[in-house]
Amino acid sequence: MRIWRGVSDVPSDVGPCVLAVSDGSQLGSDRLVWSAVAEARRLRVACVLLLVVPSPAEAAAVEDDGRLLAGLGVDAICVQPLAVAPAGGGWDEPAVATLVAKLPAVELVLDPVAVAAGGGDLVALGRRTGVAVHAVDSPGQRQPDRLSVAYVRERLLAGDVAAAAETLGCPHRVAGVVVHGEGRGSGLGFPTANLALAEHSVVPGDGIYAGWFTVVDKGWSDGDMVGGICYPAAISIGRNPTFAGRRRTVEPHVLGVSANLYGQTVTTDFVERVRVTERFDSIEELIATMQRDIERVRSVLREAHC
Repeated sequence: MRIWRGVSDVPSDVGPCVLAVSDGSQLGSDRLVWSAVAEARRLRVACVLLLVVPSPAEAAAVEDDGRLLAGLGVDAICVQPLAVAPAGGGWDEPAVATLVAKLPAVELVLDPVAVAAGGGDLVALGRRTGVAVHAVDSPGQRQPDRLSVAYVRERLLAGDVAAAAETLGCPHRVAGVVVHGEGRGSGLGFPTANLALAEHSVVPGDGIYAGWFTVVDKGWSDGDMVGGICYPAAISIGRNPTFAGRRRTVEPHVLGVSANLYGQTVTTDFVERVRVTERFDSIEELIATMQRDIERVRSVLREAHC
């Protein structure tokens, strides 16, 4: 999915599309998104979502949540921050007009709140440009809960990454840069890559996960690893309760290979949680459990594809 930071960032090579217009508060509701996706599928065109947010500070959070929409059928998102939110809830007719001029939009989809709070300008814009405009169904006509960003976020935070992937159409992905950690994994015989994540990353609930690990730079190679290739990994999320850890970390252990990963931007795709985080009374008990975790991860990933 493509993400554009403001209408000025939108390229000129975008094909015909349905353009959905929303303020950031509507992102968690599936009504607008699902209506736009359904209309785009009916017309066999792309689905583009314009999100108008009050300030650049809010744009980052909305952008991160927006990535969850890719699996629901949204092809691109334009996040348009405003220095001052206009009266009526953040609807920015000039931004929409600019985007309509840049995109070959065939239809505008609006939330009913937009129509009631200044969306009349958008309806007039549609008439001037020949673009069809309609509002989505009322809140009483609910779309399936399992096709909403709120549902995906709930499943991720609960550790049910498999259910989230079913809705998204692919495993949930988190990106980060490998930084130096405390080195406990190496001391136990299970070296991990400690990830520094973006501030607004949607991190699954604590536990041990089966997943895939990829170095983003396809031209990179070191040790047994090559950039752009996905490797099986056991991914630990939590505060390391056995060692009385306080800081929550995301630490993938890449199976069967080794390399100097420091400074590399990597992605982790979460396939299935194999167990919840536990506190162990001895290092021996922890190591034995980690060995079982790795066997379980291998078993899960035999049936999965990266």
